[in-house]
Order: sequence, then structure tokens, then C-alpha cells
Amino acid sequence: MDLTLDLLRVSQALVLVFGLVIVYYAGKSYRRTKSRSMLMLALGFALASIGSAVGGLVFELMGNDVQTAGALQAVAQAVGFLVILLSLAVVKD
Repeated sequence: MDLTLDLLRVSQALVLVFGLVIVYYAGKSYRRTKSRSMLMLALGFALASIGSAVGGLVFELMGNDVQTAGALQAVAQAVGFLVILLSLAVVKD
């Protein structure tokens, strides 16, 4: 097996796991405080984390199509980070 490809798979799995842990805690905080910024933070991290997983799945299922996988991943992560930015800078509770 190619070490670089294995490293990519492990890294994407870690991004998904760590991102979903952040989503869990942000969602838990939202339920406790009813803070809209926490809800938006959870949504942003969910989008960014799932975008990484979707990019990896597209890469694996579409015959190692790096351009399509990278584009999907980048778009999902950019939208996720925009939502995170909005949750931190714009949303007032």
C-alpha cells in the first residue's frame, strides 16, 4: 500500500472524528444555553468535518479523482468555516 494514501485516509478520518466531537460539545452547549452562536458553531464544524469525509469518499469511489474530491471537500469546508466565522463574529444572542 502507498504510505501517502494511507496517511491521507487516516488524516481524513481524524478530521471527521475530531470535528464531530466538537459538534457534539457545541450542540450540548447550545442545548444548555440556547445560544444561537453555539448552534451555528456546531453547524459550521459539522459542514467542515463532513466535507472532509465526502471528499475522501468521492476520491475512493470515483477511481481516485483528485480534482473532483478536492473541489467538493474545499467547498464544504469553506462553507463550514464561513458559518463558524458568522457564529463568532456576527450572531448576537
